[in-house]
Amino acid sequence: MHFISNSLRVAIAVLLAAELVAAQSTPGPAILDLIYRQKYDDAITRLEEILEKDPQNAEALTYRATANLYLHQNFTTALEDFKAAFNAGGGATFFVTHSHEKFNTDYVADYCRGWLHLRKDGIEFVPSEGAHGFKISYSEVEEFKINRLSKRAFHIKFNQKSQNFYTRSNTEFEPLLIIALHKSFTRN
Repeated sequence: MHFISNSLRVAIAVLLAAELVAAQSTPGPAILDLIYRQKYDDAITRLEEILEKDPQNAEALTYRATANLYLHQNFTTALEDFKAAFNAGGGATFFVTHSHEKFNTDYVADYCRGWLHLRKDGIEFVPSEGAHGFKISYSEVEEFKINRLSKRAFHIKFNQKSQNFYTRSNTEFEPLLIIALHKSFTRN
């Protein structure tokens, strides 16, 4: 016979409900996938649902700022949104193209794409495929600047090696935004 007491059923139901709520209130790979696929409205809707339950959810604030940036291309608003996310414990996240070759033209043949995260504890690049990522503290950064050959790209230098990036918007403004946020976050 399979007996489950009522109190055990209630306990299981409570645990399952708590797990469901936690899964719904944590932005993660599904949200980044929506942003990656340029389904910004869908990402924002899901993030707003999370923020209704938890208005200070740092990752939801971060990813909402990312989705809004790419949807509206308003770099001034994005700066303020990312700073608010940082103050809540999050930061800034960007979809970037990372060049694997020496940067000497706008043409990049050997590259990977992925997520660049600026957080309180430092910078992390997580490639969509492959293992060409890195995670460093702000104190390890030797240089974080616009590239000399293209104002639409920037580089992060650490361990005496530059990591070159292009941004999703392919404008001069997104690299400037990223550099401004880096400066702001390292002051805090």
